[in-house]
Amino acid sequence: MSNGIEVAKTLVRKVMRAFYSTQEVLVIDALVTHSAVSDLDLSYLLKINTKDLHKLCASLRDARFLVVHSRPEMVEGRTRPTSKTYYYIDYRQTIDAIKWRVHKTDKDMQTNTQPVDETKEYTCPRCNAQWTQMEVLDTFSPQGFHCGRCNNLLELSKEQEAPGHQQLSRMNHQFKFMTDLLQQIDTMVIPECTFDNAIQHARVIVRDSTHEVQKSIPVEYSIHNKPSAVKGLADTGPKTMQVTISDGNGDEETIESRKRKERLLAENALPSWYTNSSLPTGPTNDEEERPAKKVKNEDILGLGLGDDDDDEDMIFEDVGPTAKKVKLENDAGGGEEEEDDIDFEDVV
Repeated sequence: MSNGIEVAKTLVRKVMRAFYSTQEVLVIDALVTHSAVSDLDLSYLLKINTKDLHKLCASLRDARFLVVHSRPEMVEGRTRPTSKTYYYIDYRQTIDAIKWRVHKTDKDMQTNTQPVDETKEYTCPRCNAQWTQMEVLDTFSPQGFHCGRCNNLLELSKEQEAPGHQQLSRMNHQFKFMTDLLQQIDTMVIPECTFDNAIQHARVIVRDSTHEVQKSIPVEYSIHNKPSAVKGLADTGPKTMQVTISDGNGDEETIESRKRKERLLAENALPSWYTNSSLPTGPTNDEEERPAKKVKNEDILGLGLGDDDDDEDMIFEDVGPTAKKVKLENDAGGGEEEEDDIDFEDVV
């Protein structure tokens, strides 16, 4: 088991030195050496601020080279715990990421290889020009194909590889250290790497007297001492809730709903002084005692009336006080007109 971890550490270190920057290599070397390191201790070892360290570790976390873990810790002199960030390496996850990247790079190189029809199989020994089979078809002679540049006889180079195959073979040669270690790791068992195992095997980082920090103790939360959102408030709310669903067809519910509607209508009713007018709209006492007779408009205005005064009095009495008033006004107007006519005749 220990041999498997050592081979995994060697693989991670070699891959980091081959493809990553110096600061990223130092971060992984510190995690391989100390197993699990907090962000404050790691920034102290690398001599960089925590903001740049978090940005650097975020890219490595996305590449699956390290794992970020946070846990609450209690610092001396404080009443509430603070969250502290730790970094460690999950070797199983990192090995799978390396395998996937090697496989993806191999597939990409194979798809980018040049087709066989475009490979330059013919070479001129005089000018070292290379030609494809399609390019030399028109220069054929009984001796063979001729160079289109110097007209020399071309030679077929069967052992020469195509440019795509050259790149693939170069990649396999450069990745040989990774593929050999990956094949060796496949025959071993890599133990599970968790934060608890990493923090147990972590090495203590000794600081200078000028860079000492307060020690913190991890806080273990359980079901019994789990903190609540608001402390000091008793749970006075209802323990249970009961919901009753009814279709509303019962007689009692119908009566209650009707009473409730009537009560709401009575409460929202408008006052009498708002709905009733202050002016009298009904008939008077004289009009209520006897029914009114139908009278023409000409009779009311005093036109077309007979000589019988009794009939006139009877008509206007039947009509009411309004008709009498109109009659008196007409009589007064008629007298004035007669006096004016008489005076006019005297002057003439």
